[in-house]
Amino acid sequence: MVKFTTFFLLVLLILASDEEVVMRAGARDCHKVWNCKGNNRCWDDCKNKYNGMGLCDLYAAPAVPKQCFCAYKC
Repeated sequence: MVKFTTFFLLVLLILASDEEVVMRAGARDCHKVWNCKGNNRCWDDCKNKYNGMGLCDLYAAPAVPKQCFCAYKC
């Protein structure tokens, strides 16, 4: 029983130390921001360029242009 447990822990340690396995397991969320030219345009640009979901901010200060926020998996 002790040999099996030791072997199992050794296998887990080897898998955990392999960065490539860890990187493939978890995709990160990335974000891009640019000036918004309308909700539909923001949605389309984000989908076409990054295969993500884009949305213009709902509220902005009067002197600041609205921004398109694009979230995608990278």
